[in-house]
Amino acid sequence: MGKKLLIAAFAVICIMSCSTDNSDNQTLTIDESIPEIANLVTFIPGSQFDDTSRGKYVGIFGHYTNPELHGKIYINAGLDTRYTALIQLVNGEELKFIGTPQQSKNNNLVYFEGETGNFDIDFTDFKKPEATNVFMNDVDTEAYIVLAKTTRGADPAVIVGSYVDSSDPTFFGNWDLIANPATATSTPFTTMIPGVPFPVSGFGVTQEIVTMSISHAGSMTPFIINGADDFDTNAAIACAPSGITIPTTEPVIIDVIIDSPLPLGDVADAISAGGQTSMINGIESTWSFNYTSEIVNPLGENIPASYISNDCNPALSGTWSWNGRTGTTTVL
Repeated sequence: MGKKLLIAAFAVICIMSCSTDNSDNQTLTIDESIPEIANLVTFIPGSQFDDTSRGKYVGIFGHYTNPELHGKIYINAGLDTRYTALIQLVNGEELKFIGTPQQSKNNNLVYFEGETGNFDIDFTDFKKPEATNVFMNDVDTEAYIVLAKTTRGADPAVIVGSYVDSSDPTFFGNWDLIANPATATSTPFTTMIPGVPFPVSGFGVTQEIVTMSISHAGSMTPFIINGADDFDTNAAIACAPSGITIPTTEPVIIDVIIDSPLPLGDVADAISAGGQTSMINGIESTWSFNYTSEIVNPLGENIPASYISNDCNPALSGTWSWNGRTGTTTVL
């Protein structure tokens, strides 16, 4: 009997010590009314959290072979003593998670669990928190998370995209961009929208791109370019949406906001990242990604999403070349 009790006690200890392993697929019911989840997309924390591990983080969630497991992630890190996360997948599905600090292991390690999976995030380096053990219940291989912090009253601007080799459909992955809210600049504009008989006014909020995350079907770990110095002068700086001036020479993500004469709010997102050269997996790549999302026209037909080349001519997609291959990038 004593031997059996010893074995049982050892088993309990083992289960407790492995609580963050992906084998733990117990069902967890998420209370969607919790404000930190319900309002996580729109809520902006105060600037007193800018230089701490507490606050809000925004970024990319992805998987190297499953295009459905791809989207934006929002995390509440310790505000109101809670840890919560929301993933908005490109297919429209939302995944919700509750976080539990793992104080016995690392005071900055938080284990997040939801009905669809689990992951760990280490907030020791609050500027670049590290996500590990990112597992969803319906896949056996690990996903990944890339995060940036909300600071100065603004979320990092995020663009979720994909890429493919133009002649090899087996060569594909995610091509995602994150901008720095500390570089945000608001520039007023007045322009005409096709189908609207009067000018509209508003402002374009630009953030400089500082992070590019690229997954590949043959690698579980994404290639991450993470620094403003890794990006070149923007060759498409003159190709911003009509009436909007880009107040920097860097590649940017833009929110187009219209407030007069109709308070339409954020009507479009745009990327202006032309003529870029980046080292991807040790090999030089050239790429351009210039895009404006669909613009809602309250007085007529919507203006469709569009891509442009570096010389401002219409294009079908973004472009890239790498290691003898060429292909396209697309916003999702």
